[in-house]
Amino acid sequence: MISKENFEKFIKKSLKDRTFFIVTNREPYIHTKTPDGVKVTKTAGGVHTLLDLVAQASNAIYVAHGSGNADKSVVNKHNIVPVPPKTKSYSLKRVFLSKKELENFYYGFSNQTLWPLSHAVFVKPEFHASWWKSYQAVNKKFADAILEEIGDKPAFVWVNDYHLALVPKMLKDSGKNIKVGTFWHIPWATYEIFRVNPWGKEILTGMLGSDFIGFHRGYHVQNFIQCVQRMIEAQIDFDQSHITFKDHISKVESLPAGIDYQEILEIKKEATSTLKKQFNREMGMNIEYLAVGVDRLDYTKGLIERFKMIDRFLEKHPEFQEKFIYYGIMPYSRIHIPVYRNYAKAVTDLCDKINWKYSRNDWEPIQLNLEGMSREKVITYYKNADLCLITPLDDGLNLVAKEYALSCEEESGMIVLSKFAGAANDLRHALLINPYDIEQGADAIYQALIMPSKEKKERNMKMREDLKSKNIYQWAINFIEKTLFE
Repeated sequence: MISKENFEKFIKKSLKDRTFFIVTNREPYIHTKTPDGVKVTKTAGGVHTLLDLVAQASNAIYVAHGSGNADKSVVNKHNIVPVPPKTKSYSLKRVFLSKKELENFYYGFSNQTLWPLSHAVFVKPEFHASWWKSYQAVNKKFADAILEEIGDKPAFVWVNDYHLALVPKMLKDSGKNIKVGTFWHIPWATYEIFRVNPWGKEILTGMLGSDFIGFHRGYHVQNFIQCVQRMIEAQIDFDQSHITFKDHISKVESLPAGIDYQEILEIKKEATSTLKKQFNREMGMNIEYLAVGVDRLDYTKGLIERFKMIDRFLEKHPEFQEKFIYYGIMPYSRIHIPVYRNYAKAVTDLCDKINWKYSRNDWEPIQLNLEGMSREKVITYYKNADLCLITPLDDGLNLVAKEYALSCEEESGMIVLSKFAGAANDLRHALLINPYDIEQGADAIYQALIMPSKEKKERNMKMREDLKSKNIYQWAINFIEKTLFE
């Protein structure tokens, strides 16, 4: 297993005099005003959780949107603040956006155009010229912020995700000595879908400013290359996965993200093993089987399908009634976007309907937490749960699946996982399902709960072997090596 120390040595040897930048839309730490003064918190979930560890190990400059109401008050004149609060091991450079920019760039083009366009869940993307104009302007803001810090120094810039697809070309066009790697963390649509985007060529040429472009799944790479092949004039070497556009070569490959293996084990070690007893005491129940799910309340996550599976499972196996609970950690997401608001209502309405159908003696099968919780508490739920339900209709990776596989008790926990999640490639020993097949999902829940302890342990240990060898630092090394290729 590659350790943090191994990674630190790799960075010094490989990047040499290059300043290392990590760029995401969402920041890893947020400053907020409280009655007791300014408070700094680590933002939960998302790829920035992984990249925070990479930044700490590499003394990187992390560039992200400053969204906290006290973020401006703690930065210096270059909009930089040292983080994390205790170790201050790297610099966080914040890009500040107006409310209008946030509305058009983030809630508009990023999440109502590119997000539904990229996920095959039959939500129609919207195309507005004003959103596109704002997307271009905000991408330029990010590129300018990076270039301001680079100055005349050589640099390595790791750009992340669909919010910042134009940044790579902007950096290359600067003429500076910059190696640019881009990781697109969500699915990439087929050409037949992607072609409807009026600004598809600009997105492609923006990304082809990268020296390396990474995706979580092989078919996402194939979809991307097919879009390039059919939409712009570029030379493609299929054997080497190289794309030559305007005399610049971009390498394109799948590279599934690893997780923070050691950190999760350390958190798990401190987590209680008596949560189920505590749960029963607080709820006045006698639950034998605890299932969990951790998702943003997003239409790509297959939550309605998941609840229908639970309903069908309880119909087919009434002996589990009053003994089984599903606890869903489902914080609201992008709620003022109409499709999200409508989806949230549909999910909670279905939950109420199923609970009404089965409720008796103070027992209801589905319990929801719509506020979210700390990473440490989430891992406590993983450790105690007999089952984790992960049912996305389409997903780039899904880190929850990998985190649960490592955090659960190996002789009692099991995953029911959508085969449409990117993590299904690395977690082949989970119970894989088609989330649209409600009957199959219900049967998988039953199979997971009655599976012998020996089989659970065998499956979990095989998954953990893969997670150990493909951890976050190994992923980062692979990404950097592929970006530095000559």
